[in-house]
Amino acid sequence: MLRITEEIWNQGRVELIDELIAEDLVDHVELPDLPPSGRERYRASFEAMRAAFSDFRNPLELVVADNDLAVSYGRALGTNDGDLMGIPATGKTIDVPVWGMLRFRDGQAIERWGLMDMMTMTQQLGLMG
Repeated sequence: MLRITEEIWNQGRVELIDELIAEDLVDHVELPDLPPSGRERYRASFEAMRAAFSDFRNPLELVVADNDLAVSYGRALGTNDGDLMGIPATGKTIDVPVWGMLRFRDGQAIERWGLMDMMTMTQQLGLMG
């Protein structure tokens, strides 16, 4: 969990997706217009977030692990300098709570869940009252 978050999401090392994310990843995160499952869906979610927030970071405040599961709580931070799901860039920054959970097998994430506070994010981007 820590390596995926720090090296892929915070440092932008997209090449590590092949090493750390299983090819047949089951993804429970609701993301429109992405492949239905697998490593390529994960890669597409990373690329979409980086396209919308080129300076995206996900500092973690808490990680709890038990057997093959790891759960994290942190922040999603970044400046909206690119299109986000068809919405033009606002130039505004976000700082919203996020949580995630990964199931691992043989050093790779095989299943993912996660939530981001979309209400707060849309308010911070000035997209709603």
